[in-house]
This record gives sequence, C-alpha cells and structure tokens, in this order.
Amino acid sequence: MELAVRQEDADVLLKQKNVLDETVLDKYRTAGQIVQTGLKYIISLINESYHLQKSDQPISVQELCILGDSFLINLLSKVYNNQIKEKGISYPTSIEVNELAYGFSPELDDEGQYFFTAGDVVTISLGVQIDGYTSQVSHTLVIYPPGIELNSEIKPEGPLLGSKADAICASHIATETLMGLLGLSLTPEKLPIALKNEGGISGRLLRNIVDSIAESFGCIVLPGSKIRRIRRFLAGQAEGIVAERDFKGVVWDESHQEERLLNKAPQSQELILSDSKSNIKPSGTNNSSAIPSDEFIVLPGEVYQIDIRISSLNDFNEVGLITLEEIDHFTGKNNKQEFNSKSTIHIRDFAINHQLKLRTSRKLLSEIDNQFSVYPFKLSYTSKHFPIDLSKDLTEQFNDIKQDLKTFKLGLSELNNRHLIKSRPIQLTKFVPLEQILISANPTGKHGIDMNKPVLPGMEIPLPQLGVSSLKLKSLLNKHGKSVTNVRESITVVINNVNNGEIIRLTGGSKSSSPSWVHSQYQLKGAYVEAINQIGQLLQDKRFGIKVKEIYPYKLNQDKSVETSMQLD
Repeated sequence: MELAVRQEDADVLLKQKNVLDETVLDKYRTAGQIVQTGLKYIISLINESYHLQKSDQPISVQELCILGDSFLINLLSKVYNNQIKEKGISYPTSIEVNELAYGFSPELDDEGQYFFTAGDVVTISLGVQIDGYTSQVSHTLVIYPPGIELNSEIKPEGPLLGSKADAICASHIATETLMGLLGLSLTPEKLPIALKNEGGISGRLLRNIVDSIAESFGCIVLPGSKIRRIRRFLAGQAEGIVAERDFKGVVWDESHQEERLLNKAPQSQELILSDSKSNIKPSGTNNSSAIPSDEFIVLPGEVYQIDIRISSLNDFNEVGLITLEEIDHFTGKNNKQEFNSKSTIHIRDFAINHQLKLRTSRKLLSEIDNQFSVYPFKLSYTSKHFPIDLSKDLTEQFNDIKQDLKTFKLGLSELNNRHLIKSRPIQLTKFVPLEQILISANPTGKHGIDMNKPVLPGMEIPLPQLGVSSLKLKSLLNKHGKSVTNVRESITVVINNVNNGEIIRLTGGSKSSSPSWVHSQYQLKGAYVEAINQIGQLLQDKRFGIKVKEIYPYKLNQDKSVETSMQLD
C-alpha cells in the first residue's frame, strides 16, 4: 500500500528541499552547534559529579536526561525565531550503560535510581532538528575512579584495559575512517591505491572497511548499526513504522554474522550447513527502494549519519551471535529479571487515527500532534514545567514534572493501546552460543516467517540461512543469552560540494567528544590496513588531504550557561 502523494510533492520533499544551498547548510550547522554544546554540557555534568565529586550526591541518569533535553530546548529558543515553523529535539537524550544498547532515557518518576560506577562505559546520544534538517551524535566515554583536574581536563590514574577498551578503539577508528571515505567522494583521485578498483565509494566498500576494523580488535558490529543518507525530516526516526522511499545506506543485522558463524561451525553439523545453502536469501528479487542494499555510490551533496555500535567477543571462549534483546514494553522487564524499566521514547504513527474515549488522551494527542510531528518525544516534554530553568532550584522543578507525568500516564496508555503512538523499545546486547543456535536451527524454513519486532524491510528474519525467526531467537535469548558490553559512536557529516568542496563534521570530533583514555592489545590488520592508515594520514594533512570543517560547540560559562552572544569556541 502506498500513500496517495503526487510525484511533484514527493520530488519537493525528497530532492528539491535537500539541495545544499547556503540556507540549508546554515540550518545544519546551527543544529550541529547545538548538539555539540549539549554533548559537552552533559559530559561536564558527569565529570563534575563522578570524576571530581563536586556534588553532595552523584547525579542520576534520569536527571542527566531531563537536564540535557532542557539545555537543548533553551539553545533552540535562541535561533531561527519567527523564521521557520518547526524546530526541536530529534533524538531525546539517552544514556546507555554497558550492555544497554538503545532507548534508555528514564523519566523522573521511574521506580529505579540509576547511577554510574568506576569502569562503566557510558554512551550519550542526543539530536536536534531545525526545519527538518537533523544533526545527531552518540559518544561513549569511560567512568574512571575519581581523579584530579589539570588544565580543565580530568586526569585518571591509568587507561581502561580489556574488552571494553578493544571495542572503544574499534568504534573510534571505524568512525574516523568512514568520515574520511565519505569525504573522498569529493576528490576520488586521492583514494588509496588499494581502493582504486572498488568503483567509487560504495556501500559494499563501507561495510567491508568497518567489518575489517572490528575483526582486527576481536569485535563484531552490532545489529542496528548503519551508515545512512539523511534528508529533510528523514533521519531514521520512524524505522520499522514506515518504509522510506529511496532509502540509501548500509545497515547491519544478525544475518551479516551468519556466514562467519557457519564457517566456524563444528564439523558434526555438516548436515545443517549443506541444507542451509539451499535457503540462502536471494538478492535482487525485490526491487523496492525501501529495502537496504549495499549497491549504491556515495555522491557529493549528500548528508550522512554514521552510527556504529560495536561489542567485543574477547570475553567469550566459544563462537556465537551478538544480538539485541528487547525489554517488554508493558512490564518493563526481560525474562531473567535482570533489568526493570519501561520504554519512555515514543513516536507518533500518523497513518492511524482513532476516536479516543478519555479526555486526558485527547488532550495528550493534541499536544503531540502540535509539538512533535514525526520526531520521537518523551512524556515529560508535554509538561508545562518543561524545559527546566537551569538557573533556578532543580528539586522543585523535578517534582512539578513528576506530578504532570501522573496526569498523562493514563492517556499515554490509551494512545499505545490504539497504536496511535509506538514506543521505542529498550534494548540489551546479548551473546548467544552458536551451539544453541544450531540445535534450534530450521534451515528448510517450513515453520513460517514472523516479524516479532519492527525492522527495516527485508530484514524480518534474523538468520535466514538457518531459518531462525525473531520468535525463535527471542526464545534462545531467554534461555541462553549472556550480557555483553557495547559502545557506540555516531556522527553527522555533510559532503559539501559547494566552493571547492569540503566535508562538514556537524557532530563529534575533538572539541566535544574526544576519545577516552583506553589501551587495546590489538592493532589493525587485514586487507584494508594500508588503505585505512592512508585515509588517516589524509585526514591529518590540512594542505593536500581531505578538507574537514569541524563544527565547534558554543562556549560554556562557569555556571554551565551559554554566553548570550553564542560565539564559537
């Protein structure tokens, strides 16, 4: 089924509105500055609370999330007033710790209190949009034991070691290399010799480079990682709800680990291996452009979101699959009762309408339709006390928002039950041994196909060659899943083809998200190691290399407020 949209209207949204003229670039740059400053602000709160211990008690994850969102809204209120109709948060501030992979942004009234401990790896994710032009960032940092401050920097006693450090190294190198590869689309003559025969910067090349880096450090790329083109109002926020026309990007899912697993399968499973070959998922049988394919070429004038999530396999002595377990939205728990928190990030499904019974539900739906459009939101955003005034007493404001949340909880339940909104699930990273997968495998696929969770088109079956469906994989997770830490680095880049061409790094970089002090025992290897090193050198060469313009955050005052002039740092 397709929506009745005129081709002329579709061309305006998908093509004309995405031409990188100065007006569009300025909106991207401003959104990038705000996101960079928001990330810098949250990191400063964590440093002061946990590394320098300047507060009486450590700040909780709930408080960090609401303070981060309020900070972003306050910055947005100072730009493009009376010029555009829409601006706001495109990705609510989320703070995932260790095995938490996606969607953890607890509300203030959450039953649990979440704090960090030394050795945790913490991923901060946030994003804003101005007139539908989106900038997002994710950055993983390490919580060290309390240290000292020298030259406005925290100096821990030593680096983080082990599997977590391996994953952080791999994700950082992969993100930087991908940014360089995207930039080389402007000057293909500078491509390393080893990549000259690849036919341009293709999706296949991007995937191979990332997989090679992850393998060098004994890691695997998590399902849900992606390098995708973003366009006005199209930044992946509704994946699994609507299918995006002309989707362009590389997406990892469980099926991309399948070949590696089968190659390492024990010889006693030869029967399953031979049967599985006849059930390989065909490529090219469905011409729908909504289905991700690696057969595309990166072009100048496009904007990309690089979002890489990596976990280390070095803590496991057996071969297995890294996948994601979803927390049940209604109970807020997983099967083993390891975690207890309900989904807090929601998105409106505009394809569904329903006559609501409760007055609270109708009022809430009206607020959602007026404020948030196609971007995710949290229930706290509807409170009349949001955003928080950071210059006033916070405790009283927190309590006011908690009271407002109680009012809207019943309305939210009806909206969920009527499918007017979809709640984004909280996901945990889990390891499942290959032995258990092979025992459960159904390579003939006769037991049918299911789609237990919203996914991109064409990725409904996690392990197609073995016939392991989403429901079967969920059963394996409940019985045999083992938690594993993940790290995440995400940046937004513009391949600007105007005025001699340059790549504009909207988010990430040394000014807002410098890598934590870690040490890995591994180093780069494989077929692409020389090309990766050459790309790194091109990024460092400011005269003859890849031209990179980094968007800096605004200056923060001592009280964590932004200077009224909002000058660049």
